[in-house]
Amino acid sequence: MPDAPGTRLLVTITLALIAPSIPASPASAQEGAAEAVSNAPEHPLLQGFRWRSIGPTGQGGRVDDLAVHPTDTRIFYVGFATGGLWKTTNNGTTFESIFDSYGTHSIGDIAIAPSDPDILYLGTGEPNNRQSSSFGNGVYRSRDGGASFDHVGLHETQSIARVLVHPSNPDIVWVAAVGRLFGPSPERGVFKSTDGGGTWRHVLAVDEDTGATDLVMDPSNADFLLAATYERRRTVCCFVGGGAGSGIWRSEDGGENWSRVEGSGLPNGTMGRIALAMTPADPDVVYAQIEVAADRETPLAEEESEEWQRLARADSLPPDPQWSGVWRSGDKGRSWEFRSNENGRPMYFSQIRVSTEDPDIVYTVDQRVAKSRDGGRTWETLGGFGHVDQHAVWVNPDDHDHLLIGNDGSVDVSRDQGETWEALRPWAVGQPYHASVDMRRPYHVCTGLQDNGSWCGPSSVRSGPILSQDWYRVGGGDGFYTQVDPTDAAIVFSESQNGRIRRVDLRTGESRSITPRAPSEDNPENTNIVPAPPVDTEIRWNWNTPFLLSPHNPRTLHAGGNRFFTSRDRGETWTMSPDLTKDIDRDAEVVMGVPNTVPRCSQFDRGVECNPSRNDGVSMWSSLTSITESPIVPGVLWAGSDDGNIQVSRDGGATWTEVSRNLPDGTTRHYVSRVEASHVDPATAYISIDGHKNDDLRPHVYVTRDYGRSWTSISSNLPSFGNVNTIRQDPRNPRLLYAGTEFGFFVSLDEGGTWHDFMPDLPVVRIDDVLVHPRENDLVLATHGRSIYVLDDVTPLQALDDDVLAKESHLFEPRPAVRWKNEIQRSRSVTGNKNWVGENAPAGTAIQYYLSAPADVSIEISDVTSGEVVRELEGTGNAGLNRVQWNLRTNPAPESPVQTLGPPVDPGTYRVTLTAGGATHTALVEVLEDRWLRAP
Repeated sequence: MPDAPGTRLLVTITLALIAPSIPASPASAQEGAAEAVSNAPEHPLLQGFRWRSIGPTGQGGRVDDLAVHPTDTRIFYVGFATGGLWKTTNNGTTFESIFDSYGTHSIGDIAIAPSDPDILYLGTGEPNNRQSSSFGNGVYRSRDGGASFDHVGLHETQSIARVLVHPSNPDIVWVAAVGRLFGPSPERGVFKSTDGGGTWRHVLAVDEDTGATDLVMDPSNADFLLAATYERRRTVCCFVGGGAGSGIWRSEDGGENWSRVEGSGLPNGTMGRIALAMTPADPDVVYAQIEVAADRETPLAEEESEEWQRLARADSLPPDPQWSGVWRSGDKGRSWEFRSNENGRPMYFSQIRVSTEDPDIVYTVDQRVAKSRDGGRTWETLGGFGHVDQHAVWVNPDDHDHLLIGNDGSVDVSRDQGETWEALRPWAVGQPYHASVDMRRPYHVCTGLQDNGSWCGPSSVRSGPILSQDWYRVGGGDGFYTQVDPTDAAIVFSESQNGRIRRVDLRTGESRSITPRAPSEDNPENTNIVPAPPVDTEIRWNWNTPFLLSPHNPRTLHAGGNRFFTSRDRGETWTMSPDLTKDIDRDAEVVMGVPNTVPRCSQFDRGVECNPSRNDGVSMWSSLTSITESPIVPGVLWAGSDDGNIQVSRDGGATWTEVSRNLPDGTTRHYVSRVEASHVDPATAYISIDGHKNDDLRPHVYVTRDYGRSWTSISSNLPSFGNVNTIRQDPRNPRLLYAGTEFGFFVSLDEGGTWHDFMPDLPVVRIDDVLVHPRENDLVLATHGRSIYVLDDVTPLQALDDDVLAKESHLFEPRPAVRWKNEIQRSRSVTGNKNWVGENAPAGTAIQYYLSAPADVSIEISDVTSGEVVRELEGTGNAGLNRVQWNLRTNPAPESPVQTLGPPVDPGTYRVTLTAGGATHTALVEVLEDRWLRAP
């Protein structure tokens, strides 16, 4: 931006040296011209920062789709449920993220135009119906192989399962939209465009609850299409996974007209999710993997039911053509033959593929990969791939030995029809829910990942880059909350789904369950709750159970079920509150007209009304989802629940007051995603409420200053599309707030009066958690799709106030720097390019200053005793915040044309002097000796 006349200031920064130097450290920051920053914030007070990725990797994220170049299989695309779109041009050696700055991170399906592979269509929004599924905003098109994208409509579909492109005309496109997961809408079904997405026609519409979950084309006739429709709805408590709208549809005129395929060998019952497949090996062959109930069959007699259940326990059930499985047609769907009951958890998986050379070789997926060599009659389970939970399969049309699968661990490749596999893990695309930190130097971050357990790893390393191998596992299952004792980094707490809390001792390797448990009728003495509650007292745990260490005593733990639990002995024993939720009977709920009293479909309970995939993924409801304790007054406790309650206790949990009723619009049944106690006032708390599971995608953030007696909305200008998953107050600046939403990260400098995006080098991604490291003042993000990110040193944001902004210039106190030693034990030989490398923290410390107007800036580092200038640096002179990283080195020798780094300084105290417009500001910075490196 051109400088306005008369607004230039001459600024000189001097670092006066008062300590000697030592040999060079192996880790050093680059000082020089700034690199281009993606998603850079526009606000002048948010300049100079950037996020860096630290992992973990190898633990992967959920892959929704794969698309491979039709003539060059070295080029393929990978679409993640919440991790965006990635491309490789070298057969998976390296990948590039190519969708970091668009309107969503959730990819449903990818389609490459067969006649022009540079044309790519992207259907956004995960179609796999998970309780943690995110959503998209329609269809994107690229004309340059993914270098850029244009949004081409269908914004309200939210979830797209399949995109097909005409084999010879790239402007003819069909989209199978499942539609909103959490509510009704007309924007679902099959859509068609004949002008490359410029306009769309809704060519197959069933009703507001039924979308299209699959779409296939006859390889020999582009006018012949088959579509699968799916009636389903999820809410915060429940799931209905089938209904009258589910079925198979046929079109013989390019999707202009459709007729329902019924009878002729298909099962009789209510259908759920359906997957379809055709093959050029025989275009008459169609496979359908169908979720279906036996609700229209004759009930079994008691003796028959007992015998069927006995056979099931022995894994000897005969094939059942009226139960979920695989059907095959040899005449393009006019008639069908039942083949087998291969169909595991269809709500979440339902993908079927056929060899392009042999119509009898078929693959289906669920947790594992199943392969049939006889047209779906019998199946073998493949092994050796890198992770469970498969969601995408590709069979090379020119070489059916070559397979790709996408799963919850990333991508696996086989060159021998699944006999052996190579796991591709060169990206940090994990799905963390929360993050915690310890107080080591460098500090470590711990996090829980969807379907990948709980892990800890370094925020930075002394020598070399952060590697995948630097992360270590501390918990299993689906990982959620973690905590680390701030006084003893060897004591780590983790939690997996539904309240399975464990304490780990890294010194001894011991891991033990510390979950609060009530006595049961079978074992009335088996309780760790004091006083012991009545036998079979109900404890309901959220899938994402909150727990935390007290900020006043790390031996004290709090945990939330439907009750608030407190332990004073690291989880050995617990006290318990009354039920703090609305305690809603979810069997009284009705979803899509289906009462939740209707049982889940069972193969043995035939001839009765049932709900396919009933409540899949939500085993309990009415439970706490966020808890906190005031960091300034012990015993002031807050709790929020998945059914909308907000509770506060001012006496350590002895009594509680429900305060959500005092919200401006009254209490809701929305999910309370975060309760944050103020760092300066015990009466003040912040809450974020997530309504997207009740089909409300708006942001909801509130503050109370009177223990919940009243609330004020501070959502202000947060984007209207995207729920808020977390809200945090900075521990040093009460007016500085952080918010993580479904599509990004935001900061407020005026306690929620206005919000600003704060995503320099951070991709568009779901943000589930943020914290501020208590010593380093780093921001740590748990991004649900791109693992953990760190933004180093927000000291100037913490120090911003009206006095600073009234000045022409201001120098902020530099953060102490550590002169790191060389950690020889981390010296490793990691060769080649198929390795993920994390981003280390820059060496040294950031010199950070505020300018009220653009200025010429020069930086000098001088010996305080001699006055000799030992370092000259270039600094930015922009209006707003500026950052210059001093890497603790002096100038290189002037006579050396090749030496670019001077010798490092020794530990000691240094003076920073900032001169601007005649004003002089000074501050001291400590360079600390690395006393924390431990030898064996």
